[in-house]
Amino acid sequence: MTLINASLMIGLVLAAVPIILHMVMRAKPKRIEFPALRLLKARQPSNARRMQLRHLLLLLLRSLLIAVLVLTIARPSLPAARYGLRWWEWTALAIAGLGAVGVYFWLTKVQSAHSAASFEAREKHGRIRLWCVIGGLLAALLSVGVPWGVRVRAELTSPRPETTENIPVAAVFLVDTSYSMKYRHENKTRLEYARDAIKTHLGSFPASSRAAVSGAGIDDDIIFQADLAGAGARLSTLETTAVPDTLNRRLKNAILAQVDDRKRVQEESGTGGSADFFAREIYVFSDFSKTAWHEPDESGIADLLKQFDWLQIYLVDVSAPQPINLAVSRLRLSDETTVAGRDLVLTMNVSNTVGAPTVTTIETIVVDQSGVEARFGAPQIVRIDNGIAQVQTAIRIGGNQTYLEGFVRLTSEDPLPDDNMRYFSCGIRPRPRVLLISDRVEESQYFRHVFLPEELERLGTPYCECVSVATAQVSRQNFSTYDAIFVVNCSRPDETLWAGLRSFAEAGGGVFVVAGSNRIQPDAWSVPAAKSLLPAMPIRSVPFRSEPGHLRIANVQHPIMKDFVNIEAASTELATVAFDRRWAVEPNKDAVVLLSFAGPGDFPALLERKIGKGRCLLFASAMDNLREGGSQWNNFVVSWSFVMLADKILQHVTGANNMRRNFIAGEAIELAVPASQRFEQFLLQRPEGRQTRDTVAPDQPSVLLTDAVDPGHYHVKPFESRSPYQAVFAVNFRDEESNLTRIGDDRLLQIVGNERVSVVHNVAELQRAVRVGRLGVEIFPVLMGLLVLLFCAEHLMANFFYDEQPKANGLVNTSAIHVG
Repeated sequence: MTLINASLMIGLVLAAVPIILHMVMRAKPKRIEFPALRLLKARQPSNARRMQLRHLLLLLLRSLLIAVLVLTIARPSLPAARYGLRWWEWTALAIAGLGAVGVYFWLTKVQSAHSAASFEAREKHGRIRLWCVIGGLLAALLSVGVPWGVRVRAELTSPRPETTENIPVAAVFLVDTSYSMKYRHENKTRLEYARDAIKTHLGSFPASSRAAVSGAGIDDDIIFQADLAGAGARLSTLETTAVPDTLNRRLKNAILAQVDDRKRVQEESGTGGSADFFAREIYVFSDFSKTAWHEPDESGIADLLKQFDWLQIYLVDVSAPQPINLAVSRLRLSDETTVAGRDLVLTMNVSNTVGAPTVTTIETIVVDQSGVEARFGAPQIVRIDNGIAQVQTAIRIGGNQTYLEGFVRLTSEDPLPDDNMRYFSCGIRPRPRVLLISDRVEESQYFRHVFLPEELERLGTPYCECVSVATAQVSRQNFSTYDAIFVVNCSRPDETLWAGLRSFAEAGGGVFVVAGSNRIQPDAWSVPAAKSLLPAMPIRSVPFRSEPGHLRIANVQHPIMKDFVNIEAASTELATVAFDRRWAVEPNKDAVVLLSFAGPGDFPALLERKIGKGRCLLFASAMDNLREGGSQWNNFVVSWSFVMLADKILQHVTGANNMRRNFIAGEAIELAVPASQRFEQFLLQRPEGRQTRDTVAPDQPSVLLTDAVDPGHYHVKPFESRSPYQAVFAVNFRDEESNLTRIGDDRLLQIVGNERVSVVHNVAELQRAVRVGRLGVEIFPVLMGLLVLLFCAEHLMANFFYDEQPKANGLVNTSAIHVG
């Protein structure tokens, strides 16, 4: 136990004053005998004993009253422990009390059955009350008091040194610097609010205290400053980061920093390495957003706090009450690289919190290659139902561009403006050239209609060049002039064609093969050249007898399948296509299944195999509507999911999506560099025009960047080189930063444990929480209650000290006469 006003404890000597007065001023009765008193001699010893007991009780109450008064003014505090009684202790206490009362009434009833003189009966009743009270107290002490004392003692037995308010403090201030701390409330961001609170708290530290200040960045160091002024200076440099570490790991690093500093202080103390002159504390200032913590905890914080029980942790909540926010998240592009004349479709989510507007406006801004911003189209009005809405916008790609940059943003403002905007980048490449091979040209017309719409041909803005040839004329084609080759329903391709397709794929080309005709001869598809190319060998055509077959996505992470997974309507439409026939195939060991026919066997429908620098895909059913093919096999080509799938296959086999251009802050970014465009140095232009220079080994096929952490657009250009290479990409911060859902105290304590951890939801209460953590739990309210109770008891005892017993049978109760 510690005392805030320890000097006042000298007042305890005043508790001896009533004892002294009792001994000095005790009355000395005179002996006077007369005949009437002889009748009372039999009662004199009993009255004397009872009066002495009353004197002693009054003396004890007055001494306790003075002692408790002095103790209350001294304001003692107890070390942190669970002093309250548990439910089973309350139960045992109630049983002991009720047992004592029951025994008293039972003995009183037994004693009343043996009638005696009234004065003897009252004396026996007094003895019964006394022994029942003593018995009840002993039972409560044994059943509750002793176990309670053992439990509290176990909680208090720790090597933690006694602390006073004047002992120096070694504190680590860990500040959540994630983007959610930019939320503005009462004209202050949560980071600014935390800074002010920390500065105020640093001002209350005793002399010779030390502090370390750190943010939530992965690379932020925790270093104790030489003085508190240095800690204040470090505090002013904290900025939010788009790549925050979890607060679990940051708190673990803070604990280990305290451990290392304590060891150093002990080694330098010259006292054998056991003394520490600091009270050690860690403060975590956060908005308590759920995404800042990792659940379940993998850092072992609770175990560390049990091991290092000289540490005190304070989790300080600086969030705004009932935050209001609108946010744009999950921005997705239909293509990472596209061609002129094609639409780039942007899909995004717009979300709101409770209390935020349910109607807002979003606009799309396009940035040309000179950096000029222009709004594309009219702003879209968005109605948000159930907290989220999905928005799509299409940008028609014009000519004479090598890339497209831009961003989408909400036109309305809210307390967290940073998540109202998302950036995007898209590469623009020359139109791909596609060769369509089939036994009859009309068998490949459905692919031609997808790749080369008539409307775009009329406008003169086609985004693809298609050449259709019959299988018999394919020998006249130079495969190297094409980007992709589609082989549709070829019944007996010769081995020369298979060998040419194999060479084309090895050089980096893309081949797509459709097996969907009754005329296909499996023996012509099983020659060595075909086996070295195809992801699966057709065996025989198989009908779906009991019910039609349906497509099921087998690889949700594949680039072709991602949009079907993300767009519910697309996956639903794909699954509604009815298949009456398929080819049974034997997959190659290194083939990957992208689509399968739903059913007991999950038969492969779309497979892929990598060949050298390129790839080959096979579809095991028809993709036309001719009599011997599509109309007997499925109704695929009349579904718009066919258009989407054919387009995704073309983008994939031509390598349009090989190079990512949109990233999350902190991701490792790898940009491919063609062999003919290699360079040794490059400039990286970052958001807001800042540039940095770096080097790359001449034989490296790509540039690797690990420090793109600021949201915005980035440009990579060779430095002091004639290489025409250039790359653009966009970076956005994590969508999770827009989630302001708070973590509950119970979940938080599951992460950090209950050992010496205080959760503070009001910064104004921080100083009081720290006082309790350093000095223990103040028992001032308990002592004040005891003081009032003792005062009332002493007042009652003093006023009713000579209260007479009630009269019986018209005679004065002689027990009220005091003799001697």
